[in-house]
Amino acid sequence: MATRKMHILLWLQNLGHNLAAWRHPDSRTQDFLTVDYLRDVGRLAESGKLDMVFIEDVMFTRESGGRYFGEVSINSMDPSIIIAALSSVTEKIGLAATYSTTYHEPEVLARKFATLDHLSKGRLAWNVVTSDPRVARNFGATLHPDKELRYRKAADTIAAIKALFDSWRDDALVFDQAGGRFYDPEKVRPVAHSGEFVRVQDALGVPRSPQGHPVFIQAGMSEWGLDFAASFAEAVFASAKSLELARDYRTALKQKVADKGRDPDGIKIFPGFVPIVGSTEEEARRKEAYFDSLVHPRAMLNLLREQFHLDFSQHSLDDPFPIETIMASDGYTNGRTQVPHYLKAIRGQESMATYCRRYMRSLGHQYIVGTPEQVADFMQGFVDGGGCDGFVLAPSHIPGELKTFIEEVVPVLQKRGAFRQDYEGETLRDHLGLSRPAS
Repeated sequence: MATRKMHILLWLQNLGHNLAAWRHPDSRTQDFLTVDYLRDVGRLAESGKLDMVFIEDVMFTRESGGRYFGEVSINSMDPSIIIAALSSVTEKIGLAATYSTTYHEPEVLARKFATLDHLSKGRLAWNVVTSDPRVARNFGATLHPDKELRYRKAADTIAAIKALFDSWRDDALVFDQAGGRFYDPEKVRPVAHSGEFVRVQDALGVPRSPQGHPVFIQAGMSEWGLDFAASFAEAVFASAKSLELARDYRTALKQKVADKGRDPDGIKIFPGFVPIVGSTEEEARRKEAYFDSLVHPRAMLNLLREQFHLDFSQHSLDDPFPIETIMASDGYTNGRTQVPHYLKAIRGQESMATYCRRYMRSLGHQYIVGTPEQVADFMQGFVDGGGCDGFVLAPSHIPGELKTFIEEVVPVLQKRGAFRQDYEGETLRDHLGLSRPAS
């Protein structure tokens, strides 16, 4: 089978994807909220020729049973400001910010992303999300919209934002100093969007950006998310537990894309991926065990309460799950939570502590422990096997595990022809092989 070149995106989740990564002695806990840390991570990712750095957005402080999660690091700085900072200290790597359509107006979002695409010279992506119910508490909402309503508003918002992006023609700026015209007003048109939830009537105040539109990203795994992603997304963040499931998802998504009259080749699929890399498999396993040892027992209890909507503090974490208690709980029977999903993830009679450590390693994404060659084999198998176009790399510890991946795995992939030697274009659309929308 011929080797396909893959894409690799970095998920920058502050100090690492493992919820206990901040306890690692090499973690930069003293400066991870500073531009110095962002600069170093961004440049490190760019040195590995990665396609993109992705920043999520968490608009609430995690709590459980009225108590905040003091045992896990925070991850709630404004992604647009982080991206602006990264754009000034990097040159080629793409930059993706997450923003919700539930509690942000179209004009605000369009202006942010058009501005950032200009500042970064065409390296921007927008990860479109709808908000978690917990977000409502800080936005004065007495009733958080249900899933159907959130997705309908999101579709309406995206349509309005696309119209705003297209309100300027590519050649509207003329800079005619002698004639006194900065731009050609005939090439700027007002927007006439009157949807179910949003109404936009004026042109955007920012000229059309280098990419026309930022790259649209969506994380769509549910039926709602799948249909939503097929409508507009150009890149999809996914979760794939096996190559077979990844192929099935890819087939289903591309069929939905075609059903909506879009080109199935115009969408890229990237599952989350957490590697633990060692010079030998034994060394990699030692690193894995060390990360497991960093997980605080209270962090486990908080995770269990968050997932199962029950207080497990009266149980020993070394005991198996109280399955009957969970199945009798409101969280299991009311059908409005993911308790049944998490219940299925329990392996036999494993202890609650074993489950927590296992879950915190990957947070439900692909996970592999091994040598650089073994990690590269796995990645190539998924891409060449038709499961995806690349991966959202989620290092357990940043910068440590990111540095190891770039220095030890990336060269293996490059030698095999499975990953680029250098950037071949200027914009994120160039990196991902996506076409630029016409004005």
